[in-house]
Amino acid sequence: MKLGTMDDAASPRPSGHNISTETTRLDMWPVRGEQSSLVLHLAVTETHKWLGIGGRSARLRRPRRLGRTARTQLSAGLQTAGDELRPLMVRATTQELRMDEVFRGLPSVDLEDAVPRGVEAHVAELAAAALPARREASFSVHVEFVYDEAEELLRACVAVGAGIGESTGGDAPPSCAICFEEMAAPGAEETTWLPGCAHGFHGGCIGRWFDKASTCPVCRRDKLRYLPPAYRAVRDRILSDPEGEC
Repeated sequence: MKLGTMDDAASPRPSGHNISTETTRLDMWPVRGEQSSLVLHLAVTETHKWLGIGGRSARLRRPRRLGRTARTQLSAGLQTAGDELRPLMVRATTQELRMDEVFRGLPSVDLEDAVPRGVEAHVAELAAAALPARREASFSVHVEFVYDEAEELLRACVAVGAGIGESTGGDAPPSCAICFEEMAAPGAEETTWLPGCAHGFHGGCIGRWFDKASTCPVCRRDKLRYLPPAYRAVRDRILSDPEGEC
């Protein structure tokens, strides 16, 4: 993929992200005359994946790898309390990741996934409560930023077409042209109106449709012009690059 770092054009905002992690090493070193401490070594891999309408995928940037080390002191009560160690480990990991600008927008609740589940119990078992020690845990953390073209097209169409229902009297079509189920059935999804043609569908149905095509299922009018400009620019570059598909 020849998109480089995309610094020469307005970069699209990710539509989502995935975080996965794995414990790669646990160590314990007895210390004298010092308080017990915890050292976290993070081997972080950052990737950016484009998911295009029609099933095409591409890598927007080369994978980036960086290392981070977080150190914190452990009180006597924390040395064997795994349930109390985890919030401490999550907080230290979050602080280290957010030192890099690209990770600052990630929600704290999602960054909890950067600490392997259950590792706190293993860290607590590394040493007896009365033995001062430096405990070290190493994680491999993979943060994948996802740029979902279909999802962004749907968001844009929902925003632009928000007033169509009111302008047409609020009457939804009798059935969804994709799933053929009633639009006004109890518990049915809210109607999503498409700008430019005012055809309405279940939100989930038109979202899945956009995974395959950018046209309206009824009139076949293309909705790509509603895709955010930064996404359209990247789409053009991907389609013009014969080596772009992963």
